[in-house]
Formats: sequence, C-alpha cells, structure tokens
Amino acid sequence: MKKIVLAAFALLLATAPSVWAQDLSANEIIVKADNKIKGNSSYTEMSMTIVRPSWQRTVSLKSWTKTTDYSMTLISGPAKEKGKTFLKYKNKMWSWSPNINRMIKLPPSMMSQGWMGSDFSNDEMMKESSIIRDYDHRIIGSETVDGHDCYKIQLAAKEDAAVVWGKQIKWITKSGFMQMKTEYFDDEEYLIKTEIASKIQVMDGREIPTYFELIPEEDEGHKTIVEIKKIEFDIKLADNFFSQQNMKRVR
Repeated sequence: MKKIVLAAFALLLATAPSVWAQDLSANEIIVKADNKIKGNSSYTEMSMTIVRPSWQRTVSLKSWTKTTDYSMTLISGPAKEKGKTFLKYKNKMWSWSPNINRMIKLPPSMMSQGWMGSDFSNDEMMKESSIIRDYDHRIIGSETVDGHDCYKIQLAAKEDAAVVWGKQIKWITKSGFMQMKTEYFDDEEYLIKTEIASKIQVMDGREIPTYFELIPEEDEGHKTIVEIKKIEFDIKLADNFFSQQNMKRVR
C-alpha cells in the first residue's frame, strides 16, 4: 500500500509543472500580456525608424493612452513633421496637422493603411481594435523565442469584430507575460508581417521589451523599428485630456 501511495505521489510531482502550466487560460494570458505593456494608462516616448531599400527616416513620438478608449500620439520630430497629432476618442479618430492648420476625421476604411508611411497600420498605432475584446484565444503550443519559454497563442478574429487582421499568433513568455513575437495574417490566413521584440529592460518597475522590428513578408528590404526610450504606467489622465482642443496644444 505504501509503495502505491509513494508511486502516486511521485507521479503527481512529475506532472505538477505541466498541470500548473495549464492553470491559465489563453484569454487570461492575453489579458496579462496586454496589461503588462499598457497598464490602465501610460505615457511613452519612442522613436520609429522606417527602413526601405534605398532610404530610411526616423520620427520621434510621444504617446498617451487610457484604457482601450483613449489615445493621443504626438510627432515630436523631425522639424517638418513636429506637432502633428493623432487622437482616438472611443470609436472616433482624428489627425491634426499644424502645417496646414487642418483637423481630419479618419474613417474606418483607413485603419488598414500604413501609419506615417510605416509598416504599422493606423489601427495598430491608434489601438482601435483590442486583442482582448475582438479575438477568440487558444493555446496551440509552447516554443522558445530568443531563449524565453513562451506560450504560443492563436487569436482568431470574432465574426462581428471590425479588425484589420483575420488571425494573429503570439509568443508570450511564461515568466513575465512579455509579447516576444507576433505573426499577422489576413482573412485568408496568409502571413502578412511579423513583429519581433527584444532588448528587455526594466522601465517604471516593469520588465518589458523595448525594441520592436516589424517585417513585411513580401516586401524585401522593408521594415519598421520602434524603440521605447521612456514609459510611465498608470499615470493620472483625465478623459478630457483626449480632446481636439488638446491636440493643438499638447507638447
């Protein structure tokens, strides 16, 4: 009898890690990963470098977000684009250009277009769609990315969701819930582009990747690099910070 009990106990110990690894659902992992990089609100300073076969250019950005409803992005350099601002207020979006003194409302049809000529879409930069709300989630495996043991999770767009991507596959670290890699697929499940994260640092008390390369699948020599310079989480931001009036004066 003792041998049976000991054998059962040994089996439990041997299988415990795999059992515990299944404690979190795919949805819970996605929520943790999304919250890790966003928080309830945030302020970010970053650079974006657009690389093409014969040229490249870099723009500096400042971004403010609050929940999934509000975001504002300011171009802080170079000089010829400085002051251009993008606003998302719930399900409405605008851009403001001081050079032409014009406010433009962005229609849903523009969400799939490249933001500022980059490989990121307007949807991704303005955070219009939500990886939590607009997709169904399923764990499809485990893989190592850049030395990190990761959950491999499929995100399938819900039928009624107004999203750019029909499917995404994300590699999220089991320790720390960092999004290390994402593949983006269209409605016909063709791979369109891949995002790879690296240069993990502690910023404002959180361990996060700070360097992101977005590489289109079919455009050789094209990529967009985003590097986070500074980030602050869970800052105080009133809803009225995200207004058309503030687009013209935020710095």
